[in-house]
Amino acid sequence: RRHFGSSAGHSSNPRGSGRNRFLSLCKMASWAGAGRPAGAAAGKNTPGMIRPTNVAAGGVKRPAPPGTAPASKAVKPVASQGETIVVYCTSDRDEIGIRTLVGEYKEEGANHGRKFYKKTQKIPGHEDINVFLYFWDERDGPSFSGWWFGNQVGGAQVWSRNAQGTQTPPKSGWTIPWDGEVKKELVVTPKVESKQAQAIADAKAKQEQRKREEEEKQSQNTTAEWEERVEQATLKAAEVEVSVTEALDAARELLQSDFDDAQLQDAQRELATQATALAETQRSIAMEGLAAQKAPAPLKAEMTALGQRMRQLQATVKEELGNLKNGKLLKIKQAEAEEKRIEEENRERELEEGYAKQLEEMLPPAMEKTDAAEDEVEKVAIAAAPLQIDTTDDLRSIMLQAIKETEQRVRAAQASIGEARRYISGKLTQVGRFAPNAKKTAVEEFAALQTRLTEAQNKLNPYKTVRQDFEQRAQAKKLHEELSGKVSSAEIEVEKAAMMTAPLGGDSAEGIKETESALSVAQSAISQTLRLIDSKLKIAKGTGPLHDEIKSLQERAKAAQEKLDEVRRTVKETQVRVAADQLLREVSEKVCNAEDELQRMSEAELPFLRGEKTQDIDALISEADQVASKVHSAIAEAQAFVARKLVEVARFTEGPAKTVKEEIDMMQKRLEDGRDRLQQFRASTGDRKRAHLLEEVEAKVKAAEDEVLRMAEAAQGLGSLGAAGDTATEGGREAVEQANLAERAAQASLVVARKHLLQKTGDLKKLAIAGTGSGSELGRLQTRVNNVQQEIAKIRNTIKEAEERLRVKTMLSEVAVRLNSTEGEVDKVAATAVAAKGDEQLSAEQVERMEKATASAQTKLTATSKLVDVKLKSASGVLREELSAMRSKISAAEKKLATVVAAAKEHKERLVCSGIIAEAEELVLKAEAELGKTGEAELPFLKGLESLPAQEAITAVAACETAAGSAQKAISAARTFVVTKLVDVKEFAQGPADACSKELAALQKRLDTGAARLAELKKDTAERKRATQMQASGHKVSNVEAAVQKLANTMTKFPEDGLGQLSQDDARKICEEIAGTEAEAQAAVADARKFLAMRVQDAKNSKDANKGPVTAELAKLQGRLTQCQVELAKLSKQCTEREQRFVAQKLVQDANSNTALLQKEVEYASSVAKDLLADDRTDLLASTFMNSIASVLIAHMKTSGTTADALFKGITKGKSAKADEFADWLGRLQELTSNDEACLTEDRAKELTSKIAGSSGGAVSAAAFKALVRERYVCSEGTSAFKTKDGDAEAGRVEVGEGLELLEPVPAGSARGRFVLARDGTEAWVSLDSLKASPPFAGRLESIEAFVKAVHQRCTEASQGVDQKTVDLAHVKQGPLVEVKAKLQEIRTVLSAERAKVDALKKRASAAKTAVVQQKKAEVQQLQDNKCKVIVANAVAESTAAVEAAEAKATKVIDSAKAGVKELSISELDGLKSTAEQALASLGEARAVIVKSQEAHESLKASGNLLLESRVQLTKLTSRINIAEVKLRTSTNAVRTAYKEVVKTATSQAKGVLRAAARKSGKSADELFDKVSSGKSEISEQQFAKFVASLPDHSLSGEQVSLVYKEFGQHGLKKPGFAKALQEFCICDRATEINMEMDRLSQKVRTLQKGELFEVLEGPVDSDGGVTQSVRGRALRDGAAGWVTLKDGEGAYLKPREKPMLCVTQAASIHESFDAESAVVRPVQQDEVLELLEGPRQLEVASEMALHVSASKDGKAGWITLRDSAGNTLASAAAKLYVCKSTIAMTDSFDIQNCKVLRKVDVGEALEVVGGDEQTDTEKEISRMLFRAVRDGKEGWISLKGNQGTVYVAPSDVHVKADKEMPLRAGASRESEVLRQLEAGEILHQKEPAKEVRPEPKMGAKARTLEDGKAGWIVFARGPSAPIKPWTPKYVCKAPVDVTASLGLQPGAMPIKKAEPGQVFQAVEGPAMDSISGLRRLRVATAEDGVIGWVTIRDAEGKALLG
Repeated sequence: RRHFGSSAGHSSNPRGSGRNRFLSLCKMASWAGAGRPAGAAAGKNTPGMIRPTNVAAGGVKRPAPPGTAPASKAVKPVASQGETIVVYCTSDRDEIGIRTLVGEYKEEGANHGRKFYKKTQKIPGHEDINVFLYFWDERDGPSFSGWWFGNQVGGAQVWSRNAQGTQTPPKSGWTIPWDGEVKKELVVTPKVESKQAQAIADAKAKQEQRKREEEEKQSQNTTAEWEERVEQATLKAAEVEVSVTEALDAARELLQSDFDDAQLQDAQRELATQATALAETQRSIAMEGLAAQKAPAPLKAEMTALGQRMRQLQATVKEELGNLKNGKLLKIKQAEAEEKRIEEENRERELEEGYAKQLEEMLPPAMEKTDAAEDEVEKVAIAAAPLQIDTTDDLRSIMLQAIKETEQRVRAAQASIGEARRYISGKLTQVGRFAPNAKKTAVEEFAALQTRLTEAQNKLNPYKTVRQDFEQRAQAKKLHEELSGKVSSAEIEVEKAAMMTAPLGGDSAEGIKETESALSVAQSAISQTLRLIDSKLKIAKGTGPLHDEIKSLQERAKAAQEKLDEVRRTVKETQVRVAADQLLREVSEKVCNAEDELQRMSEAELPFLRGEKTQDIDALISEADQVASKVHSAIAEAQAFVARKLVEVARFTEGPAKTVKEEIDMMQKRLEDGRDRLQQFRASTGDRKRAHLLEEVEAKVKAAEDEVLRMAEAAQGLGSLGAAGDTATEGGREAVEQANLAERAAQASLVVARKHLLQKTGDLKKLAIAGTGSGSELGRLQTRVNNVQQEIAKIRNTIKEAEERLRVKTMLSEVAVRLNSTEGEVDKVAATAVAAKGDEQLSAEQVERMEKATASAQTKLTATSKLVDVKLKSASGVLREELSAMRSKISAAEKKLATVVAAAKEHKERLVCSGIIAEAEELVLKAEAELGKTGEAELPFLKGLESLPAQEAITAVAACETAAGSAQKAISAARTFVVTKLVDVKEFAQGPADACSKELAALQKRLDTGAARLAELKKDTAERKRATQMQASGHKVSNVEAAVQKLANTMTKFPEDGLGQLSQDDARKICEEIAGTEAEAQAAVADARKFLAMRVQDAKNSKDANKGPVTAELAKLQGRLTQCQVELAKLSKQCTEREQRFVAQKLVQDANSNTALLQKEVEYASSVAKDLLADDRTDLLASTFMNSIASVLIAHMKTSGTTADALFKGITKGKSAKADEFADWLGRLQELTSNDEACLTEDRAKELTSKIAGSSGGAVSAAAFKALVRERYVCSEGTSAFKTKDGDAEAGRVEVGEGLELLEPVPAGSARGRFVLARDGTEAWVSLDSLKASPPFAGRLESIEAFVKAVHQRCTEASQGVDQKTVDLAHVKQGPLVEVKAKLQEIRTVLSAERAKVDALKKRASAAKTAVVQQKKAEVQQLQDNKCKVIVANAVAESTAAVEAAEAKATKVIDSAKAGVKELSISELDGLKSTAEQALASLGEARAVIVKSQEAHESLKASGNLLLESRVQLTKLTSRINIAEVKLRTSTNAVRTAYKEVVKTATSQAKGVLRAAARKSGKSADELFDKVSSGKSEISEQQFAKFVASLPDHSLSGEQVSLVYKEFGQHGLKKPGFAKALQEFCICDRATEINMEMDRLSQKVRTLQKGELFEVLEGPVDSDGGVTQSVRGRALRDGAAGWVTLKDGEGAYLKPREKPMLCVTQAASIHESFDAESAVVRPVQQDEVLELLEGPRQLEVASEMALHVSASKDGKAGWITLRDSAGNTLASAAAKLYVCKSTIAMTDSFDIQNCKVLRKVDVGEALEVVGGDEQTDTEKEISRMLFRAVRDGKEGWISLKGNQGTVYVAPSDVHVKADKEMPLRAGASRESEVLRQLEAGEILHQKEPAKEVRPEPKMGAKARTLEDGKAGWIVFARGPSAPIKPWTPKYVCKAPVDVTASLGLQPGAMPIKKAEPGQVFQAVEGPAMDSISGLRRLRVATAEDGVIGWVTIRDAEGKALLG
């Protein structure tokens, strides 16, 4: 019986749960789950028949050896495959690092002379991560060598490492992580060795399992025996314990009562008798305890505890016997001791009361001092709070102030702590003389205070060094910032040097030189930084944040140094690449440049030689000087260059050196001739220059004198500005501004004159002029300049005085306005306060309004006061007097405002007191209500019944306790609130404080009364609770007795003589009933025992005098409970014996039937697998291919959405497909579905066609095809198969993993379907709930294997079940179950034999399946290899043809370039350049073909080295492409250079001639375009040539015209390109004037500022005798037109520049005019390029008036525009509008007595007059009018004024009416959020005076789109978010993007090349919109490759590709 109880898992219960025990026995006897499915043999699912694997009867299932896989997943290696490595773990711990590595690894290739492997299994949850095992040699150092586990070969992410260098992966020694400790449990071994290790591990596991089973058997036998002995000892001890306890209780009761001698002797005899019985029991238990040394530990401990209990009970009995013997003497001594104790207690109580009073006097001062000390420490923390933030320079003063304050607080806090410590120490000395209890209490109190002081001291200590800590942090931060800045600067220099290495691919000497300079700067910066960091590291010794930060900076500096070294190496390599063949061409270019300059020098001398006087002589001289300077520079540069190159020639070989030297010598001679010509030219130019210097100086001085005269005129009348009493006017400001402008112009003119004078004087000295009068003339000019300077100074003083007067007036007017506004607000607040005086209490809203108004007035007054005080400090004179008067007015306002503040505070305190009293009253009422509930809870005890029913009494007591708790909580809350508020109101003024204290005291008395009532209730409830508990104890014991009797009655249903007649179901039901009854009895016993124990403990703790009877009653109840326990144990034992007899009978019957069933299943499994085990498995192989074809077709139908009929129609047009036709379709199935599973050979396709056709004569019918693709299912849960739909007859069983084909559609609601079983073709009906639709697809192979596995599993489970039952019965030594052991052993032998058969069958089936699968793979692989050969051959042939064609084109270009390019014409160079670009494109296309072929190779699944040869061929072709491209680029660069030089010269000349000729026509570029294009959008080249031919005096050749056309319109000349060709633009380099005429003294239009753009329309024209050149044009900013000086003797004012263009940075709109509200011409998109026509310029907008209002309709507040910038008034004063001044009613009629009230009219509500004039009621003496309420539109009569003079409504002066619909905005600005639209006529309440608002100025630019030529204005706000910016043709690649040959992005078009990020492009054409893709694209070129193609600027998602 003990065994079955423990097997159920309830060791704490002597018997265990009856239900669980019976189920355990039934599981032992049932074999339904061990060998057959539920329902088999027995025919039903019997609840007792449960599989043994679902119940852990005394143990757990042994886990499989670590690192091994189940046999079903093992696959034998194939000879063609590589080596397999197995990684496993020998530990049971599941570590993540090891779990990642464990698994099988297949050989993938070789790396560093060793094989590397890849893990075949995926990591759950991380399927995208691969694991590789590879070797790495010592090329990166010894620390990186060895075997590694990583995510890729040589990758950065690794998990484990082994440093050994063996040829194969080491077996052990692996570290995890890679730099961690060695994990011995990780083992790496070949797969063969892993199988041996698995076999050894299995053997060891079996040996350990057998050992554990033997130990468990022995332990279970011993445990059962000792459990029975312990139980008997426990029962015996319990009986004795009950008797002894009763005798002890009786003796104790006798001693505590009045007793006589007879009673004492009787008690002694009874107790002695029990002592004897107890001694015998104790000896028996002691002997059992000695024998229990060999028992299990729990039972041994239980026996030992039982002996200790007996010994303790003996000691108690012995003590009580002694007390009985000395009973009388003990009674007398107890009485004396009691009297003495009472006397001592009284004396100590008197002393304690005195000491307690002393302690109460000592504690408050001590606590006060402690609190003060803590407060001081807290103040220190608050003062030091600012020091916790980061220190900055602007916060240093605040930090220092905080430090100073903190130090002061620290000293104060330390003094406060010391004072408190001294006081407490003195008091501790006094309390040492107290009584013990009082002393203890006092010491505890003072110790707690000392602890608080210690904590405060600890908190204070860190702040003592606050100044030192702050300085150290500041120094550390400063040092770190300094070093960080140094490192950042050095890194920037390194980055600059690194970036300058990028263009070095062009072998530019200038680039190399710049890079070396940058390297030098970077090296200097990084060296200084490293030295500085090293020095700081030596100072910052040790560790710490500063040391770590400096260390990190040092690492950054070292990294920068390493990068710099790498850059230096790159530069050196570039220098080496400079080729010698470039030297001669460079020298020739330099010499030709010098000779070109000599030719220009000769041309510059021609005007002087011809003697022309009409030209600008100064310009000619200046031009001659410039030409001479350029010639000198060119010759000097050429000679120096030649000298340097001669040095380089010495390094050449002898042959080239000689030739180059001869050429250079000839060029040197030509340079010497040029230098002689230069000397002669300079001499003649110097003579011509002297004559014109004095004339220029005279003109500049005269201009300065004229400007001074204008300045004097502007300064007239300024002396009278700003006189006393006058205000600043706009006219005065304008006069001052004009005077300042005139002064600046005069100063500028004077500077020019003085500069010109000094410059010409120097020039004359340099030229050494010697002549009459020149010295005196220069002196007179100097005197005139000085006079001008003096006159300017005088006028300037006058202007300064006027400015000062104006400034003072403006400043005073602003202060006065602010002061008047503030005084008005103070007066308004004071008036409100006066009205509120008296005893009347203001409402909360009134007080709040008064406080807000006071605060507002105080803020404004303070601000005005500060402003006046600041100005007073530095004021003097009249200004000081004015400010002093303002100061007096401010002081008066401050006094008035202080009075208002005091009144407002008192009113607020009264309101607060009212709130406190109301809240306190509410809390007291709540407490009294809770107290009333206690009386209601007490009612059940007041009905007159002395004893209530137990449950009713318990409920009533609980209700009383709950009510008392709630009442106590409410009273405490109310008391706390009242006491707290009594303290708070003392801080108020005397009046409010006294009244509030009186009310609170009355409430406190009411609370005290309630507390007394509550205490009395608690006392009564405690007494009632004790009585109720005793009543409940007796009730619980009675329940236990009834439960035991019920169990005895239930046992009669399970008679001992009728067990054989009971069925298993009947026995189970009876046992369940017994188990339930027994559980109820056990629960009742436990509940009663626990309840009695609690009551006994309560009685012991009680100090009640009546606890004796209570204890006696409890002892009796315990005795009754013990007797029930004994009876319960007897009944349980009887039940167990009867259960065992029943189980023994059923056990043998079920075992025999299950064994027979398993034998049949094994036999059937052998028959199913016979085809698989046969030698010829051809049919199975064909079946496997058939299953693959079917699965592919079904998957294809699901993904493509097609049907079987549609597929069959695609095979044939007839009703059936011929055999050849269908076989051919099967051969092409792989291409159709793109699935390798459908790969078939021709023979295999024919074989499958024959099988599909069946007996139809070779043709495949539609029905046969549908049968092939019918629905397939996989069994997901083992189930039975039936012969009929109704399930009457079983047809076998379908196991998990078996495949089924659905024969016919399943009707709706049907539970079964008709299927064909894949394992043997049997048709059966199967439940749909146990199936799931494929995939995965299970064919015949998989189904046979699944069925054999299932049979094998059931055999294993049956064998394990028998083994488990044998173990369970091993400890049974007697009883009915002993006979079952032998029969179980016989059954076990039979099962072992069957298990061996099915085990062998399973292994053979698995091996055969593997062989069939491998045979299929081999066939498929061979077919794929054949296909790969054909594909590879075609790819290589295609790539070879492309390469050869590209090489032919490249060779043609290279040969042409070698023949020479200097002698070619422009058209020939253009053709050669085009050919070169085409050749480059062909090379790119050939490269793309090769790349495509290589990518195709990667996707092929060929075996072995089949693709190796083709990969080698493709690699060779790639090398040929690279070589040809290098050669072609060298030749192409030479062609491009020559073409650019020729085209540049010709185009420049042609543009100049063309523009001059076009200007002579007198028409604008747009007019000419419209004329030439005949109104179309573009001009053809023929039209352009015709247009040029019509221009007068153009002298351009046809070739030059074609060049101009190609430059500006290669793909069609549109209007922007045409304008660019004809227009000329300049940028202003120096400010100059735009005049109406060419003469500078003519009417001035405006000043052209530096940086402005200017379009030239006419000129240049010479003036001033050839000194000055002028041009006519217009400024782009505002279109101002006129004449501008192009250059004069001082230099150029305008410099040429390209036509300005704009780039759109974000979507915007083009408007018709410079107004954002005007019509939109069209929107522009991001990345569009626009032609700038005018602007950008700022649009000045007039100010507006804004008004803050609230709408009367809904009260919504906001801002409206009262007057817009155009001067339009949008809202006006509301006429006939009244406002309510005092609350009044609106009635429906005029008669006030017979009217009806419509509604109340609130104060401030707006009313509109609708009834004309007012009407007067003479009888009532009131006036009334008919109004309409603006808020809700209601109409009615309202009294204007009462008969006592009260004004109810009056005309409004704060309401306006919306004149038109307008927006109500959240702010005054037009850009603010619109809250809602106001309707015309809507009434608005003015909240404050209107204010002026000046809108943000807008910027505008007039532009024209390049794509469609539409023009208009773009209006935008200035700032970084502007939608346009200047466009430059330079673009940088931001992301990888394809470069294509054409604008249209055709789908699938082959790109020319791939642009990489960082690559720089030059825009050649566009941007233009691609109509195919809808993307904006750009034609680009590079410096290296020229025009390369079209690139997309931004992809469809908006991601920038170019920027």
